[in-house]
Amino acid sequence: MKQKLAHYVAFSILSLMLVGAFLYATKPVHKEDYIEITVASGDTLWELAEKYSGSHNLSTHEFIEWVIDVNRLTNEQIVAGEKIVIPVLKSEGKELVASNQ
Repeated sequence: MKQKLAHYVAFSILSLMLVGAFLYATKPVHKEDYIEITVASGDTLWELAEKYSGSHNLSTHEFIEWVIDVNRLTNEQIVAGEKIVIPVLKSEGKELVASNQ
């Protein structure tokens, strides 16, 4: 009987952890919290990830996946003149503008 109870408790805890992880992973991104940039001629997502590396805590791969997902891109191709949201908070973006002046 104790073993069945232990299995039930363990299963319940694991189920709650799984649901919590799913809810956390599917939390929507509020685009208005992040900076939007206009893609320049010759820009690539790889280069943008490197350029803004001090303003986000993502690997290059995670940066690219984030941009593709949030902007609903079909692949890694970006086009000059296209506006995309990048994973840099607007508060960080203000510091970038100030430091570039």
